[in-house]
Amino acid sequence: MDILKGKSYVVTGGARGIGLACCQAIIAAGGQVAVLDILSEPDSSAAALQEASKYHYFSCDIAQQQSLEPAFHNAVIALGGQLDGCVLAAGIGLDKPFVDISWAEFDRLMRVNQSGIFFVAQLATRAMLLQDVDKHGIRGSIVSIASRSASGTCPGHLLSAYGGSKGFVKSFTLQLGHELAGKGIRVNCISPGYIETELNLSLARIRPEVQYFFTEAPPLKRIGQTSDVAGGLIYLLSDAASYVTAIDLPIDGGMTAGTGLTK
Repeated sequence: MDILKGKSYVVTGGARGIGLACCQAIIAAGGQVAVLDILSEPDSSAAALQEASKYHYFSCDIAQQQSLEPAFHNAVIALGGQLDGCVLAAGIGLDKPFVDISWAEFDRLMRVNQSGIFFVAQLATRAMLLQDVDKHGIRGSIVSIASRSASGTCPGHLLSAYGGSKGFVKSFTLQLGHELAGKGIRVNCISPGYIETELNLSLARIRPEVQYFFTEAPPLKRIGQTSDVAGGLIYLLSDAASYVTAIDLPIDGGMTAGTGLTK
């Protein structure tokens, strides 16, 4: 279905993983994307999207103002000057004992997962405020990728710092969604649980014991796919969610209600 036909979106972290899956879903739904990512080039699976001129790529560091601002400006130009939405999927992980986390690790985590989210959302909001409202009174939509760890623990993981950074994303969504509602900008977030990304698979290779939790902790008894997250994203970006703002959408196989662990 072309439920996003003719719509344009900036997506951070869209070079791979959940961010790339979000880009693929947007394009499949009829939209186009401009991607901001720190990698010099996207995953090879994005090549077909680029050839179709629906996927525009800009390498930048969203945690650095001098890198982010010109890249965002160029991204909106590539989209023809129209910004219907912004997907904030860029983020870095840190799975480590609390007492072993260094100042440098913590600072980098917060600059990307908090400052990056904040200032990309600010740039997107400024652009959207210049646009007319649609038939629902909406100028644009912002969707951030938070995490299950923002609301509860994730068995097998040590996420004191990472969960704290994603807790910011969840709270930020609530506050900004309330502030911008009267201006016609919807703000929501998604909290994925265990998702089969290269990051998680590489962690399982280093710590094989976490593989058990990927499939046993979710009550639905499987690890989530990036397409599961992308499906929720399309809903939040679409007119079907025109009356939805300031929410966190859990996509975690039921872990919001509790884990499926029996031992």
